[in-house]
Amino acid sequence: MTQVPVFKLLGVTINNLLRWSDHTESITSKANKCLWFLEKLKQARVSRKDLEYYYEAVVRPVLEYASPVWYASLTVTADQTDSRSNSATSLSDYYR
Repeated sequence: MTQVPVFKLLGVTINNLLRWSDHTESITSKANKCLWFLEKLKQARVSRKDLEYYYEAVVRPVLEYASPVWYASLTVTADQTDSRSNSATSLSDYYR
């Protein structure tokens, strides 16, 4: 058996120190890509309802996938994932 510094199993990344920093960096990066497209939809004047649907169907699952496994053990990096949700919420303010 070979020891590796980082391993991904079922979409959850864990390192050899049993820290979730690699996983949170990965999902933060994915969420940023989804939010970029959400911003483009907003610029295209897509309705608020459709923006919310996109967020709930695409962005939120990225942020919440397997969260019962890793979220409770986070400390500092929890702010990264929470800020993704907050920035998506602020996009919907455009239509208020």
